[in-house]
Amino acid sequence: MEREEARPQTKLLCLAWYALKITKGYLHHYLLTFFTLILGTFSTFSPTTTTMNTDVEPPSSHPSSFLSLPDDVVLNCLARISRSYYPKLSLVSKTFHSLIISSELSMERCHVKTTEALFYVCLQLPDHVPSWYSLWIKPDQILTNDMEEDYNKSTGNTLLVGIPSTHIPTVDIGLVGSKFYKFLPQKNSPAFSRLYFGNNFSFKARHMMLARNINAVAGSLDGKIYVMGGCSANESTSWAEVFDTTTQVWESLPDPGPELRSSSIKALIVTKGKVYVERSSEDKYFFYDPILGRWGVAENRPAVEMRCVIEDVVYSCDRFGCFWYDTKHNQWMVVHGLEVFNRNRRGGIIALANYCGKLLILWDRPGPGQNKNIWCSVIALERRDEVVWGHVEWTSVVLTVPSSYRFLRCKVKSG
Repeated sequence: MEREEARPQTKLLCLAWYALKITKGYLHHYLLTFFTLILGTFSTFSPTTTTMNTDVEPPSSHPSSFLSLPDDVVLNCLARISRSYYPKLSLVSKTFHSLIISSELSMERCHVKTTEALFYVCLQLPDHVPSWYSLWIKPDQILTNDMEEDYNKSTGNTLLVGIPSTHIPTVDIGLVGSKFYKFLPQKNSPAFSRLYFGNNFSFKARHMMLARNINAVAGSLDGKIYVMGGCSANESTSWAEVFDTTTQVWESLPDPGPELRSSSIKALIVTKGKVYVERSSEDKYFFYDPILGRWGVAENRPAVEMRCVIEDVVYSCDRFGCFWYDTKHNQWMVVHGLEVFNRNRRGGIIALANYCGKLLILWDRPGPGQNKNIWCSVIALERRDEVVWGHVEWTSVVLTVPSSYRFLRCKVKSG
């Protein structure tokens, strides 16, 4: 490993080493052993090369294996490190890699209250099944507005990176009655998927009629949960099913037909008493009418605007600029301070999200050759009296994709 490449990791581990000064008891011993073992993986460096003043001296002998530590202790240590370092740390060993991608690590991060905001995007590339990507930010970097420098490629400081099947985010359906519902798409081929419901960390599960993958979508209407897609296009019996939260019973919906069953699904939209299904091709919108119990084709796209809520304020963006909704005057107002950003941002907006209390905007525009660049920008917001000001914290190309790619959906969760 080159010295420059190892520096961020070494800086992190040295800071953790310094923190051992205030750690007492058995945890002090385990953390000391843990970070000694990790430092051993960066052979270019030794703890003595740092100029940091510490009362904690590393052991003189090189430990033979970090497996001498119990898994629960390793997980506790990993949970205290920023996720930005996980890609490098996963290269330490196969066991380390397994622990980093495990669900137990996410649970441990919740337990020690070190969760971070995770931004996920689901894309479909030509001749590929839909795949999930996660926003990765390089540690110890000062992020800039690359749009001002007219960059047409990624600097590598912020990227959308593919995530393993074990980290596919859950489909959060939301509150239905007094319970929160969600389900986890399946990567492999089990006999069925599970719908989880409950409060806080206590969840029960109900089996669906079949297994569903990451192409599945879900939503709720009148106390019932509708789940569609994410299975074989030949599955005509249970391609769409509904769960009655009162009776706790699943029922199959009528067959929507091969045209919808063979499509990649972008979103499920519940509006005006109907359940709309948006395909990735965006050329036709199907809907299911629960009252009539049958499928139809919408003449127009359902009126759903691209919006997100940040601190009880609704924000929206289009090709003209960014806006917030003033509930006092019942009208949309311009977010000030983004005039240069709006002028330089060329391309279509594909997603908005509340990212750590800031406005995250995802859009694309032509890139090199037959490709498109997906850009990401994070904007800090400040309300002064009756005016909202925006400040661009950073903007960068996060992924280059073929021009024929399809954006399906995105979400932010803690982990």
